[in-house]
Amino acid sequence: MDGNVGVNGTATPVFPNALVQLQCGAGNVVSSATTNGSGIFSILLDPLQFLLPSLLNNCNLAVKTPLSNCNAALPSVGGLILSLQSLGSTLVGLLNITNIVPAGFRLLPST
Repeated sequence: MDGNVGVNGTATPVFPNALVQLQCGAGNVVSSATTNGSGIFSILLDPLQFLLPSLLNNCNLAVKTPLSNCNAALPSVGGLILSLQSLGSTLVGLLNITNIVPAGFRLLPST
């Protein structure tokens, strides 16, 4: 979670050491990663198992680390869910890498 601009125009803080899960369908966890000190993470997927349109339409990122770990003023229950968007591809030799980024935060209240 890398300090992007929020919906109200304010900067969102960096969230280091956060557990991020890629969830598809009915919340099935297909991969996970932990953000580094700058809030950056990377998840690699097999393009034969995850077609881009299906990934963008049926999957989300979920932040599983309590939000209060990022900022004590935030709740310790609930979490964030983020939709995905494609930023295009990067060609590295013979490898075509599709760049997918979080598209916006939604707060999930605790259940």
